[in-house]
Amino acid sequence: MTAKIRFLFGLGAACALLLTPASSADDKKKPAAPANRETVAKPLSEKERKKREAKLRKELETPYRKWLNEDVTYIITDEERKAFRNFNTDDEREQFIEQFWLRRDPTPDTQENEFKEEHYRRIAYANERYASGIPGWKTDRGRIYITFGPPDENESHPSGGTYERPFEEGGGTTSTYPFEKWRYRWIEGIGSDIIIEFVDPTMTGEYRMTMDPSEKDALMMVPNAGLTLMEQMGLASKTDRFSRTDGTRLGTGDQPLPMRMNQFERLQQYAMLQKPPQIKFKDLEAAISSTIRYNLLPMKVRADFMKLIRGCGDGGISHGTDAAGGSGQFALSEVRSPCARHLPP
Repeated sequence: MTAKIRFLFGLGAACALLLTPASSADDKKKPAAPANRETVAKPLSEKERKKREAKLRKELETPYRKWLNEDVTYIITDEERKAFRNFNTDDEREQFIEQFWLRRDPTPDTQENEFKEEHYRRIAYANERYASGIPGWKTDRGRIYITFGPPDENESHPSGGTYERPFEEGGGTTSTYPFEKWRYRWIEGIGSDIIIEFVDPTMTGEYRMTMDPSEKDALMMVPNAGLTLMEQMGLASKTDRFSRTDGTRLGTGDQPLPMRMNQFERLQQYAMLQKPPQIKFKDLEAAISSTIRYNLLPMKVRADFMKLIRGCGDGGISHGTDAAGGSGQFALSEVRSPCARHLPP
């Protein structure tokens, strides 16, 4: 029994000796694992490289995108916008921007560009005066101010209240939302005596340009309130305002309206105000013209003349044409009478 115990004890010791080196080797390998980790960056794949270049290009284009979509968004023409988007390098964009301001400079022979300075002054003024939850340059008043400058006359009603309608709007007294009425004596490309109305029906300070002068009427939906002169005299009904087909809700009845109140005139004016202003200095604008001509039937004709001898037979030169579009060489033949051979040259 004792021998058997000794045998088992010896077998266990031998197993312990066999397992001990393995565990120590494992312990040595564990701290060495981080040393074998790869620390050199792998080369980028083609997809990752293109993605990184696109991101970098997007970051570099940010100033130019801001210039196109914010700084000059109201004054750049469609042709100029399309050309600018087709550029691929910053040098092309910089050259375009320089020429853009030069075409609008009233004094190109001086260092100052009065148009550019006035334009950025208008942007700063619009952001300061017309901001209402959104930047001032994005509002309707800011857009008109930046595009056409300050109005010649500004009838402002910042609090609304009692309002005496002009005769062309039906007359009478009503109460209005806050509104402004801008008047320009002349806008090039649009016309003279341009009146633009901005209304704030939500009372939030955000004025919207409108084509309907009755949109500022706060008593529009109140029965028998804010009646026009025609409605007070019983010649028209307030419900007739909602059946008009000219895009307004004026209570003028059947009386004729001025030409500028015509629905087509108002619509045309509204559309023209959305366009960028005309470029005034056409002498700086490059004019390119091309003519394309098609030669459907190539043909060359040549006529030669020579002196004929008096008293002899007929003589002449035959004329040739090249109707096949060949080399243009012609056969020249001379016909002489028999007497021409016996006469001195």
